[in-house]
Amino acid sequence: MATDRIARRRVGRTIAARAKPRLSGFPERFSVGLLTTLLGMQAVLAQPAPGPIDTSRIETASKRSSVAVKSVQPTHTWHDGTSTRMLTLDQSLEAHFPGGLLPEGSVLRPAGSTDRAVASQVSPVLRDESGRPRSLPGGVVVVLKTPMDETSARALIGQAGAIPLQALTDRLWLVQGPVGLGSLTLANQLQARGRFESAQPNWWMPRTLK
Repeated sequence: MATDRIARRRVGRTIAARAKPRLSGFPERFSVGLLTTLLGMQAVLAQPAPGPIDTSRIETASKRSSVAVKSVQPTHTWHDGTSTRMLTLDQSLEAHFPGGLLPEGSVLRPAGSTDRAVASQVSPVLRDESGRPRSLPGGVVVVLKTPMDETSARALIGQAGAIPLQALTDRLWLVQGPVGLGSLTLANQLQARGRFESAQPNWWMPRTLK
């Protein structure tokens, strides 16, 4: 009887093994892995739908990317003592200086709105690193390396290729330069020649931004 029971158990195991379902077209060694994957997918599908996605970080990153794309590379430079400062041309504005070196009469206007008959009185508008607009009414301000009397100072400025206009102190002089970018170019040239402690444009900046 015991022998019969053992035989029946062996036959039962064989039949159960033959009846075990297999996935058509897949080797047996892959069946367990695929079933595990399918069961995992079912578990995921059975989970409740997630709540609304927090898009604040995405929007912040998008804004930062937009700012980076819209940023404009500097178009000009000038020398503030020993420091080189960056400038970017503002193509939407211009400045009219009917008084020449006297910037009290200056007016910021949309670019291209000033009559061509007074083109020599018009300067482009440049923005510094902080975004503040600057313009060029004409002239360059130079700082002498040492105090000089007027005759010596005028001679030094002339030797550097500039025309002296007015002494502001015993070291500070205003020299002639055109309205607009010509003054910026002259200031950079005088700075590069090394005869002065510094040379920079006679900048005009609005007192208040509108």
